[in-house]
Amino acid sequence: MQWSACREGRISMREHAELAALLRAAYAHLPQLYGGVRTWSSARPEARVLGWDGEGAAAHAGVLRRFLQVGGTDQLAAAVGLVAVRPGLQRQGVGLALLDRVRAFLGELAVPFGILMCAEHHVPFYERGGWRRLSPRRALYSPDDTTEPRPFVDEITTTTLVLPVTQEEWPDGEIRWNGATV
Repeated sequence: MQWSACREGRISMREHAELAALLRAAYAHLPQLYGGVRTWSSARPEARVLGWDGEGAAAHAGVLRRFLQVGGTDQLAAAVGLVAVRPGLQRQGVGLALLDRVRAFLGELAVPFGILMCAEHHVPFYERGGWRRLSPRRALYSPDDTTEPRPFVDEITTTTLVLPVTQEEWPDGEIRWNGATV
C-alpha cells in the first residue's frame, strides 16, 4: 500500500474518478452522492489521506480545517469524513492503518483535534484508532455546503468523536459547525 496526504488542488481528474468509484463501493447505500467523478458529499475537503495499491484507490479520508463554536468559544479542529476502504480490503487492518495516517497528517497540520460524526456501528472502529466519543450534546450543522442554503440540522448527537492531536481535553458545550461536516 502506498500512502499519501494530498491537497485538494493536486488531485487529478483520473484520481477523482478512481476515488469516486471507491466511495461508491464503500458507501453503496448512498449511490446518489458519488456519481461521475464527484468525491465529496457535504463539505468539500481541503486535503485527503489516500491509500493506493495495485488495483487503484484502496483507502480514503477527507480533511477540512475549520473553526467550530464549542460552548460559545471558537475551537479550531480538523473535520474528518469520507472515511472509506475498498470493500475487499475491509477487516484486514487497512482502515486502522488509514486512521494512523490521518493522525499523522493532523499532526503535520498542528490542529488541536480531529472531529467527526459517524453511525453508531462505526464507533468501535474509531475508538480502536484512538478517537474518543464525546458525551451526548447539541450540535448544529448544515446538511450540505454544496447546494443552495438549507436549514441547519439541530440535534443531540451521541456519536461525535474527537481525536486529540496537540491538546487533550475537548471543551464542554454545544457544537456549532458553522457549515457542513465532511
